[in-house]
Amino acid sequence: MPAIVLDADLPPADAGSDTAAAWTPPDAGNDAAADGTSDTPPATAAPTFPACDRPPCINVLNNCPIPLWTHAIGTVPLDDGLVRRLWPGERFQYAGLPLFGGGRLYAYYKEPAVKQDRVRLVADYNQFVEMTVDTDAAGTLHQNYNISYVDYAALPVWMQARGGGCRETTCGLSLADWTDRLARCPTELRDREGALATCLGSYGYCISGDRDQSLPYCRKMRDAHGFPGSAIYGGVFPDHPATDVAFWDRVAAWNRGTTAGDADDAHYYRTEPFNHYARWIHRELGCRQVYAFSTDDHQDQAGFVRCPALVLDVVWCPGDEGRVP
Repeated sequence: MPAIVLDADLPPADAGSDTAAAWTPPDAGNDAAADGTSDTPPATAAPTFPACDRPPCINVLNNCPIPLWTHAIGTVPLDDGLVRRLWPGERFQYAGLPLFGGGRLYAYYKEPAVKQDRVRLVADYNQFVEMTVDTDAAGTLHQNYNISYVDYAALPVWMQARGGGCRETTCGLSLADWTDRLARCPTELRDREGALATCLGSYGYCISGDRDQSLPYCRKMRDAHGFPGSAIYGGVFPDHPATDVAFWDRVAAWNRGTTAGDADDAHYYRTEPFNHYARWIHRELGCRQVYAFSTDDHQDQAGFVRCPALVLDVVWCPGDEGRVP
């Protein structure tokens, strides 16, 4: 993936007003939409993020060659639930964020009809990442984040907070490579828009209708382990508490086609039955440290990061060139 140069490496852009409106390059025109974004696509450029003057902040860059619409939600309203268009190369800063849990940052790849919702997504044509902001016992702000392809996969993305020990988590393909590999989605493609679509996760694929019984993809898990495929793929075992780590290690192993507790990635997705959607995410797309099924964090394979930091950066289509040097 190309090196991502953000404002840690370049002089900070003028943050403008306290509302931190989206970046507009010089001579891009002055046609401003009601949400503060420009109606005229900016010229291709290497944008920087403004300094985070009111932490905590989340910076979002659309590095894709198509427009996206960004939308942040959490347990409390974020940015008043506004849906903001980002042209290719455009960025936006969510500044002065409250502490929140259950956060999702959506990128819609088809313009949604609804432009505001403080609680939930507004359209199915999307990809999301997960994030929260909280404090430790000493009051230090922490960013918590991960890339989740558990429900579906629609866009490549990169995330990293700025702080000591803050690791990146990424699925770093270019949009062209991503769309090529979408054709090999092992489950079902939905919500098509041009070359894009969402590849449905194994749980959502098997839970529909009688697929747990009728489709070999779903039925093979019951045949091997005595539980429906949807339960194993989705981690749906209400009788097993989270403290039953040994059981959940087994569930993770069943998805990977290996034995419980096996932390050697080289053993995964070689012996049937296993989760072919997870193999597609981790092997064919090359996205190793991301969630592809609900228990993918067992053996530390899912890329969840918690670290002390004031700023989290998110880049959609990190493998594309021309907008990020």
